[in-house]
Amino acid sequence: FLQFVTGAPRLPLGGLASLSPMLTIVRKHSNHHPDTDLPSVMTCVNYLKLPPYSSKEIMKEKLLYVITEGQGSFHLS
Repeated sequence: FLQFVTGAPRLPLGGLASLSPMLTIVRKHSNHHPDTDLPSVMTCVNYLKLPPYSSKEIMKEKLLYVITEGQGSFHLS
């Protein structure tokens, strides 16, 4: 989850409180049915953008999907 949202494999010294910018969850607007949209991120500002899912179960399913499918796809050297 952390690498998906921030692009970093671990927290900075001091933990989550030291993360800069702070982790922020924002609403992702959709022109169609939000339950079909995937979450997205802006790693440069630590934004997790979530559509207004109809249930926690759908949100969990979509988050697990993007985290699993996105592993190893974004690394900076």
